Amino acid sequence: MKKAIAFLYFLFVAFNSIGQNAEIDNLKAQYETAASPNIQFDILNRLLLEMANNIGSYVDSTNCFKMLQIAKQVNDDSLLAISHNWLGTYFYINKGDYALGLEYYYKGIPFALRAHDNRRISSLYFDIALVYFDIQDNEEAAASTRKGGQYLPPKTHPMFDYMLAQYQINMAQYFLLTNQLDSAFYYAQSLIETNQKNKTGAILFHLSELTFNGYVYAGRRDLKMADSYFAKALVLLNDVESPASKFQFYIFYIPYLLNHDRISESGKQAKALLKMGIQDKNKTMMQVAAGYLRQVFETQNRLDSAYYYSKMESELNTLIKNQNIKNKIQTLAISDQLRTQDEERKQAAYRNQIKLYGLLGSLGIIVIVVIVQFRNNRQKKKANKILSLQKEEIQFQKEMAEKTLTELKSTQSQLIQSEKMASLGELTAGIAHEIQNPLNFVNNFSEVSGELIKELVDEVDKGNTEEVKVIADDLVGNLEKINHHGKRASDIVKGMLQHSRSSNGVKEPTDINALADEYLRLAYHGLRAKDKSFNATMKTDFDESIGNINIIPQDIGRVILNLITNAFYVVNEKRTTNNEPYEPTVTVTTKKLSDKIEIRVKDNGNGIPQKILDKIFQPFFTTKPTGQGTGLGLSLSYDIVKAHGGELKVETKEGEGTVFTFELPT
Repeated sequence: MKKAIAFLYFLFVAFNSIGQNAEIDNLKAQYETAASPNIQFDILNRLLLEMANNIGSYVDSTNCFKMLQIAKQVNDDSLLAISHNWLGTYFYINKGDYALGLEYYYKGIPFALRAHDNRRISSLYFDIALVYFDIQDNEEAAASTRKGGQYLPPKTHPMFDYMLAQYQINMAQYFLLTNQLDSAFYYAQSLIETNQKNKTGAILFHLSELTFNGYVYAGRRDLKMADSYFAKALVLLNDVESPASKFQFYIFYIPYLLNHDRISESGKQAKALLKMGIQDKNKTMMQVAAGYLRQVFETQNRLDSAYYYSKMESELNTLIKNQNIKNKIQTLAISDQLRTQDEERKQAAYRNQIKLYGLLGSLGIIVIVVIVQFRNNRQKKKANKILSLQKEEIQFQKEMAEKTLTELKSTQSQLIQSEKMASLGELTAGIAHEIQNPLNFVNNFSEVSGELIKELVDEVDKGNTEEVKVIADDLVGNLEKINHHGKRASDIVKGMLQHSRSSNGVKEPTDINALADEYLRLAYHGLRAKDKSFNATMKTDFDESIGNINIIPQDIGRVILNLITNAFYVVNEKRTTNNEPYEPTVTVTTKKLSDKIEIRVKDNGNGIPQKILDKIFQPFFTTKPTGQGTGLGLSLSYDIVKAHGGELKVETKEGEGTVFTFELPT
């Protein structure tokens, strides 16, 4: 049963159709003419999947080692994790070497962690659990399964249902083997629900589902239901080609028959299992089958036959079991546990340190923003009073027009800077959230590099120059990643500073897609920080052919931020007042036209009433409550777009939403 599940982890990694022998020959030919090591690795991975499907539980060791060599050559953590996973499966299933198979599984985990490949981490821990099931250490098997469950990919990942099914199968198996039938029934029933959504490996998972439920109902003494599930599984067994998957069924069905005195049928099924084990050269299958046949003949008092199969079982058990296997496995498990605990301790200390710095930084920013906003509010009141007086003077004193115009321009500059600082306050929480990610990467790769340096010193002492070179290459890669994420954090801070500065009016080549994406995320997290109940779906559709365009990034960024913030405001307003099912959604798209580019911000809020549609670009006009808006956002955005030679337009439909579109010349 265990090897069936372990082997399934590889059958559906690639999203291509499973072919026959002709496809295997085709892949071998492609490998010979592959243009790069990465393409060779992908072909070998697909080749192993194809051969495994057509030849049962066979894993080609030559191709496994080729994949490991390529992964080391290109120094790719994700490829190193995959190649170690394959080698672990080769030694575990083909060679029956539990310790060496487990060693490759454990070695693959750090590579998967560095690559942030959660699906691969889950797969490795699930495979480790299967080794523990094989040596009858059910508690360690459950612990490894739970650890793998912590790294399941997100629900939006195409392999989520497949990996969830692996988790449920392992947990159902654990609770069955420990006779906790209620928990086993829960996971068996959960597996049914998962299989209805799972398109990958459906028939094999369905066989597990039927088998587990049959055994659970047998334990509950509901033999009618148990027979029903096992009968369906027997029919499905004819469509399953994998010997390992059939083995999964037999090791639960035959004990069921023996426990209910169906001796003749249990003997028939045990002989079928023995025949399959001989054909597949699988010593574990043969040993288990011999044990079942020994029980059958003991029950029938046919002692000669019982002795024959008892001797076969003992000899096979000697071949399979290595007396030192548990010690080797325990050593590997303790090493992994210590490594995991050390990582968790360091991560916890780092998180606490970052929280402290973040708190102090946030308090400082809040104080600054409060002071700035207080001053700006006073300036706004003064400006409004001045504007009102100036309008009256213009009507009666035309001779003061030039002086008044100068004062208006000065006031406008102050208001623009005021609006910028207000929006900076909105962005503060979003910036703090965004800068956390690159800082986490920098810290993690720094910690991993420290561990590698210790390994490097050990290998230098041993005189192992080849391993020293490999570790040195890993250190170089980590330093490159630290540099990359450090620059990412620097860019976020630079963007915040640019947003707060007055524009110098100089256009520069700018990636409009990156600008829009960054302000979308910052605006969302800023609003989430103020209102934890706020949620909205964010959609993007960026035209990658646009490239860089000449704009003033601070000004255009302000336009994008204003439109996105307004969109989030209206969808949240509809969410809080709407009694019907509603999913707040904001969509940002870019598109390259013949001689210009188009940026669109769309929401599914309540729309803009027609009676105020012609007022929305007027200065100081706002529909927000007092204190929540200045009424300058759209007016300034309109002016900025016009200054760039573009046009800002709006389309709306009451009750359905609004689309703001602005075009910029290329």
